[in-house]
Amino acid sequence: MQQPWRFVDTGARDAASNMALDEALLVMHEAGTAPPTLRVYGWCQPALSLGYAQNVQQEVDLAACHAQGVAVIRRPTGGRAVLHDQEVTYSVVMPIALADGPHTITEHYRRIGMALAAALQSLGLPVHLARPRIRAVPTCTPSSPACFAALSRYELSSAGKKMVGSAQKRAQRALLQHGSIPLWMDRQRLFQCLQVPPEQRAALVQAAYTTMGAVNEVAAQPVAPAALHAALRQGFGGAFGVELVEMPIAPEEWCLAQHLRTTKYATDAWNLDGAATWRQRQRRMLNL
Repeated sequence: MQQPWRFVDTGARDAASNMALDEALLVMHEAGTAPPTLRVYGWCQPALSLGYAQNVQQEVDLAACHAQGVAVIRRPTGGRAVLHDQEVTYSVVMPIALADGPHTITEHYRRIGMALAAALQSLGLPVHLARPRIRAVPTCTPSSPACFAALSRYELSSAGKKMVGSAQKRAQRALLQHGSIPLWMDRQRLFQCLQVPPEQRAALVQAAYTTMGAVNEVAAQPVAPAALHAALRQGFGGAFGVELVEMPIAPEEWCLAQHLRTTKYATDAWNLDGAATWRQRQRRMLNL
């Protein structure tokens, strides 16, 4: 009998707290002191999350983000920019070792994709797992720094539109995968926050209506966050053959998350300057 997984809804939090808690759950599970966890959450204010290696100066219009009231946060995972607003965000922390499959990045994306597909299909959404050979961005449009503009292997699509944007980070024994499931999508606002030439913005926004999707743009009946939470819990339980039990975040996990928030995710060194600059500053502080 497999170990039960924890299911937890941590509600809406600020961007730095959300990323810090995701990393804290990974660190604690890697250390063997916390169970596999499926977490669902939201955002206190709109936030533009960037992949681990993205260049803020080249790809983000910070002035526009400030004017729009959009926070800017760098994820611990890779990928491209995602605007988090009217959505349900999921994060799953689990062992890399699978009882019934290879321990590869592709296999984990496939299995988690199956869980996400089961969840959305149970709500009546006509989604399927994508196996594209090329990016879904039309060749006549400029390339986009936005995550939802490209459909990757084993991500969910409906009528060719990407429905969930996910990214993964792997430690030695555990992995974190988190992703955005938009209920509604403001494509105009997304591309206002990105550093794209003004003459290309209209084409990118127009292309986004054919490549990016949202749950309530596809669903026959409006889907509430609580219904999506329940569907995700059921979908992951079925895909991995585990029971998901409601359990709180432990005090030690909150403590680590607060430390990571203060020293990493709430700092300009991490969010704006990048991971390499942040690590250099951390090393200098340790050497003082």
